[in-house]
Amino acid sequence: MSTSIASELRKLLGDDAVTDDEATLVAHSGDKWFAAEEPEVVVFARSASDISKLLKFASQKKIPVTARGAGFGYVGGCVPVRKGIALSLMRMNRIKEIHFADAIAIVEPGVITADLKAAVRAQKLFYPPDPASMKDCSIGGNIATNAGGPRCLKYGVTRNYVIGLEVVLADGEVLRTGGRVHKNKTGFNLIGLFVGSEGMLGVVTEITLRLLPLPPARATLSAAFATMSQAAAAVQEIFSQGFLSLSILMDRRRACAAKRLRFASYWRGKSQTRWKWRKAKLIVKNCGRFAASLATRFAQPG
Repeated sequence: MSTSIASELRKLLGDDAVTDDEATLVAHSGDKWFAAEEPEVVVFARSASDISKLLKFASQKKIPVTARGAGFGYVGGCVPVRKGIALSLMRMNRIKEIHFADAIAIVEPGVITADLKAAVRAQKLFYPPDPASMKDCSIGGNIATNAGGPRCLKYGVTRNYVIGLEVVLADGEVLRTGGRVHKNKTGFNLIGLFVGSEGMLGVVTEITLRLLPLPPARATLSAAFATMSQAAAAVQEIFSQGFLSLSILMDRRRACAAKRLRFASYWRGKSQTRWKWRKAKLIVKNCGRFAASLATRFAQPG
């Protein structure tokens, strides 16, 4: 049966898009979790058109299709438990556009998260979601799982930055929802429905992401607590002190940053970089003081 499926798919999509050798089937049988099941054939999509043709074919033939990103997850979402077709999106890895004026990026699902973050940073923009596997995971996988990361408490998760989607539905129809505007509250929230759906509602083929201004500095603190209740109390204290709003305040100051830098360079030659570095060091220093005060206040025995 698998030979017949592979043969038909090669006629439909081309020889280079379809593979059924044992090594490729094994490589696409699971993720980093322990569950695994070999598909009958692997399709490497190159465009929304490829995916539309594939899903229309699979829908008519009633063949299961399991979409797959980088395969770096730990939830088993890309395991083809019903065999059939494993649909790989890793060849769809273009960053189509980064637009500073609109503060958006338009990408394909196979783009690696860390690559996107580096590309937008080069244009003084910021994509906040930072899953722990961002050097290996893809944006499409982030969409499927609504990935977060350590910054989610402050900035939110992937869903908060998706403002437009192109999705191919199970019958091969192509759906577009949202757009490139940051405020779009008309109609049903289909984006919120697709993000986190693990590919069960359709296959995402293009994503429009909202970006933020690049923060002028950042700092990280680490604190250890004897009990969970002490850690929770420390978090509440951080909120009450307004510490997490520090970078927001600094973002508001960006409008006058150039003027401040000109004043700084008046009395110190080539001081722009030094001035920003002093500001970053001040934040880190304050973080250290704040961490020390938290340790004193909350980490006492008993």
